[in-house]
Amino acid sequence: MNINYKWLIEAAPDLPSFEQEKAIWNKIHAEYSKFTFSMTQNPKICEKLIHPSTDYDSFVIPNSPETKVLIPGCGSEIYLQKTLLGFCPQIGQIYCTDFSKTAIEQAKRNWQEVDGKNRLNNHQLVFEEIDSTKLTKQKPELQEQFNYVLVVNSVLSGDDRINRQMLAEFYQVLKPGGKLYGFFPTIFWDLEVAYLDKSKAHWLTDGTIDLPHSAWHDKEWKDRQIYYTPLRLNRIFKEIGFKRLSFEIDFDDSATAMNNLKNIYNIEEPDIYNWEFIVRLEK
Repeated sequence: MNINYKWLIEAAPDLPSFEQEKAIWNKIHAEYSKFTFSMTQNPKICEKLIHPSTDYDSFVIPNSPETKVLIPGCGSEIYLQKTLLGFCPQIGQIYCTDFSKTAIEQAKRNWQEVDGKNRLNNHQLVFEEIDSTKLTKQKPELQEQFNYVLVVNSVLSGDDRINRQMLAEFYQVLKPGGKLYGFFPTIFWDLEVAYLDKSKAHWLTDGTIDLPHSAWHDKEWKDRQIYYTPLRLNRIFKEIGFKRLSFEIDFDDSATAMNNLKNIYNIEEPDIYNWEFIVRLEK
């Protein structure tokens, strides 16, 4: 695919290597709740991707054996898979991938604890260790195999080229007319918090927020993640070939989200809550 990378973010010289990044995420997924939280803990977040309100009937994922869904960068939590099977018990397949071996192993254990091995044994639910930038290279049979790709905060590499490669791979595994539904964080949330919460003002001065590069620097993990601005993100989708169906802001003021902000970021201001872009695209 010949892509003109417009507004490409220059790679930082101190980015962790691929193996270092895998090691970071292996450690996180070994004790996930200790270090971070998943948006999918909130059932309403999952429902917005799978079975939105009647205003969005055309975005509902069909409960059909013909429907195949990819969840790349699935992590170790299984909230999204459980919700999807709740709405679509007859779905053909849910194929979950992550480049972290620890994440995949933990996700399988979590699933077996709540639902046993039946869906795993009949391949309705699959967990597999695969790099999202190499889906069709590692598994050529995945080319144009899926009706839907569900992305929840999994296009976050500190290297802009890697994120674009992931999205290009998601395009390749979709059937013609297939759809990508996803949540994408933005650096503007962190910027707002830094201005609105005095305890987080240091994010603006200590290098935590790198606005020109849409980057968030995690000091503890010595890692960088890109949280895109809307124009850049929209351009990337266009470069790859996606048709935009919707591009909205979603505010998560649920009790679950507020509790997570308090525990992870020490944010207790009731009018500060997480917001991200919810995007729906078509191949």
